[in-house]
Amino acid sequence: MDSISASEVEKLIQKASAAQARLSDFSQQDVDRVCERMARLGFASANKLAMMAVEETGIGIVRDKVVKNEFATRTVWNHIKNLRTVGFIADDPARRVSEIAVPLGVIAGLLPTTNPTSTAMFKALIAVKSRNSIIFSPHPRAARCSMEAARIMNAAAVEAGAPDGLVSCLETVTMEATDALIHHKLVAAILATGGT
Repeated sequence: MDSISASEVEKLIQKASAAQARLSDFSQQDVDRVCERMARLGFASANKLAMMAVEETGIGIVRDKVVKNEFATRTVWNHIKNLRTVGFIADDPARRVSEIAVPLGVIAGLLPTTNPTSTAMFKALIAVKSRNSIIFSPHPRAARCSMEAARIMNAAAVEAGAPDGLVSCLETVTMEATDALIHHKLVAAILATGGT
């Protein structure tokens, strides 16, 4: 792998890891405030991102992409907003079992060319709701719109008081960079959509 790819991956992972460590101390109320802002700003950006995705990829119809972007933000948020993702989430004294929500850490998110912006926003929301950070590897034919979706979600999180770097995206879009990301020792999980 070239040194530029390796350097970028390492820089993003270190920043995402530090941001996630800070997020892991957030209360449920804090996490929900951050995610609500992400969902709102993502929803407000649905049309802009849809136009970018269709223009860049040549795939789909703008109106359909808008609907997917809106679903991936507002509808997803409305579905998950009441889920408890911090601390004790269930207790069964009879079985002597307690469920405790614990974040994984840094997640690698692989994005498709078919739905690059809606997938990015959905994955960003579920990652942060569960107190994880996420670094996206976009499809080469959808890099610009994927980067913008990630930028919007990270900016929204920061506006709501989260640490910068929770949501980021590789700018060096190569198989080598993706390989370095998904095999990095600090990546705890991979959310893959599309491709092999």
